[in-house]
Amino acid sequence: MASLTRREFVTAVTGAAAAGAGHAGAPADDQPSPASQDGPLIFRPRGKRRLLYTSDPSNIAFKQVGRNVIHHPTLEQAKADPARPEDLVQWIDRLAHNRVDAYAQCVFSQGWTLYFRSDRFEYDARPQHQRFVPMMDAGVTPLEVLIARSHERGMEFLAKFRMNDLHGHGNQGARFILDNPQWQLKEFPGGLDYSFEPVRDYVFSFAQEVVERFDVDGLLFHFMRWGHCFPRGTGRQRQPVMTQLLRRVRQMLAAQSRQKGKVLTFGVMVPQTLDECHDLGYDVPTWIQEGLIDMVCPCDRTVSDFNAPYEQFAALTRNSPCYLYPTMIPLLCRHDSATLLRPENYRALAQNFYGAGADGVTIFNFPYHWGRLGGVARYPGPVEGYPMALSYLREVRDLNEMGKKLRHYRFHPLHGGPAPTGAIKDDKIVLERRAGAGGSYRIRLCERFAADMDVSVTLSAHHLVPEDEIAVRLNGTEVHGVHRTFHPDGRLEKFGRPLPPFSSILFSPEPGTLQGWDNDVFVQMIQPASGAEGDVIIDEVEVVVIPS
Repeated sequence: MASLTRREFVTAVTGAAAAGAGHAGAPADDQPSPASQDGPLIFRPRGKRRLLYTSDPSNIAFKQVGRNVIHHPTLEQAKADPARPEDLVQWIDRLAHNRVDAYAQCVFSQGWTLYFRSDRFEYDARPQHQRFVPMMDAGVTPLEVLIARSHERGMEFLAKFRMNDLHGHGNQGARFILDNPQWQLKEFPGGLDYSFEPVRDYVFSFAQEVVERFDVDGLLFHFMRWGHCFPRGTGRQRQPVMTQLLRRVRQMLAAQSRQKGKVLTFGVMVPQTLDECHDLGYDVPTWIQEGLIDMVCPCDRTVSDFNAPYEQFAALTRNSPCYLYPTMIPLLCRHDSATLLRPENYRALAQNFYGAGADGVTIFNFPYHWGRLGGVARYPGPVEGYPMALSYLREVRDLNEMGKKLRHYRFHPLHGGPAPTGAIKDDKIVLERRAGAGGSYRIRLCERFAADMDVSVTLSAHHLVPEDEIAVRLNGTEVHGVHRTFHPDGRLEKFGRPLPPFSSILFSPEPGTLQGWDNDVFVQMIQPASGAEGDVIIDEVEVVVIPS
């Protein structure tokens, strides 16, 4: 599905809302309030849930919990540093202190149980999870501690399922996976193939046990680890297979809701575009239209995307009881091992999320902010990042407060080629070394631009030398006062994504040239430098918005 234009988006959402007036999921005061259909558009987020924090299988096994934290402990090291209930309580308290509304802890991965033991399913065999065995031997279930403390602190608790996990490359996981290679994805060793009924039955039975045994507030199915649940190229034809599994889970949750006396939520983390969802077998429009899910969290596997077309999802959710929570991840692009997003970046992301119709945000892989707490040098986040970075979460709850602070938008090549879903996410301008060559780069800025704002735009242009003559246009208007800096040594890895020799192109847009949705940055080669080699590539755009 192509990205909707601003007018198409407004028409789709407001038209559907008018047709469904009185729908429980779309109260009247949730209508957009645009300056005009082609101008800035701000949606009021629905509901009270703004921050959904998701935690992977071992995030709290070796990063927050314990006194001698080691990222990959041996069995002996794990046994020497057993987890304590008070460690788990402290972790939940810190999330609550930073105003998290809902916490999703992974309890299912690679066929294993996490943070609880079962008579029917194997407990995670990895050493870091043996730290919780003494606690369970003493009659205390870690999962129950997490749930109880979440409720005491006013947070929802969702049990998160990694629908597929390829860690170990087929040599790691529960016996159900290892002993049944016929049910694995041939292209993705260790990945379950949901084409097979026994696989679907296994996952359903696991979900049913979790809901029956524990006081969870719902389930969150994470499809983006690793994304593929069907053989490559078969996803679209097998969408009904996955949809039937979700119908079955929805029916189970409805029955358990009646029995428990509370409504249980069902959410999904899926790719960032509907085309990717369909390609992988996830019929999100049907899931929303049939009321199978209560929340949808579009998500990349590893990086944040400032340009993603989340309005595709909002056009479906805004007239339904399903809420939209796009996902924030600390990493900027796949080939940048040094840069972590800062509060000003998260505010910019949230501004685009809410501008596209989001009801809140999902937080994923946030422990990158303190990755070295676990003793692994390759992770960028320093030890002091915990718990300091958790305070960044407060920055994305309130549109009015965000509007008073600096916002830094960063448009970088997400994967430098195909994403794990198979989609190409490598936006760039390529200028051939000939007069007249030109190209455009789309940047989304869901801002209400005012004359008293200080706005700057920076482009990074590989192989652009001082002797190259170029012109820059913003939304069709020529930009004057361009400042260029040449970096002959390129960019070193410690400063971000490595670059060859490049030029920074900096300018401040004239008032009225930026618009509060999609903007077109056009660069043209007027006269190439004599003797210079290599196409000019512009694949990084930075926009800083400083309010008055």
